[in-house]
Amino acid sequence: MKETVYLKDVLKEMRTLNQEGLAVRFDIAYRSFNRNSKTGGKMYRYQNAKLVMNEKPIDPTSLFALQNFKPKEKREIVKKNPNHFTNKTRNIKLENGQIKKINIKYIIEFNGKNVIP
Repeated sequence: MKETVYLKDVLKEMRTLNQEGLAVRFDIAYRSFNRNSKTGGKMYRYQNAKLVMNEKPIDPTSLFALQNFKPKEKREIVKKNPNHFTNKTRNIKLENGQIKKINIKYIIEFNGKNVIP
C-alpha cells in the first residue's frame, strides 16, 4: 500500500526552497476537470516540475540586472492577479519550460504518495 500525505503538506512542500534559493522539484499526478460538463478528464503526470514563484532575488546592482532591467519609473508592468487562493489553482513549470495551471483539489499523487484532501 502506498504512503499518503495531506494536501496542506503537499502545498507547503511545493513552496519550499532548496539551499541555492531555488524552488524544489517534485513529481505530481492530477486529473483534469471539464467545468461545462462537470466531468473528470485525463490523468496527467509530470516529473521534475516546480512551482512558479519568486526564487532567489536578483541583486539590483549586478551587471545582469543593469543590462536587462529598466529602472522602476520607466518600467510598465501590467499583470492580472491569478487569484490562486480563491480559484484553488497553482502554476507549475515543467522540465521543458512549459507552464501549466493545475487545480489543487484534483491532485492525486505527489512524489509517489497518494494525496488526501
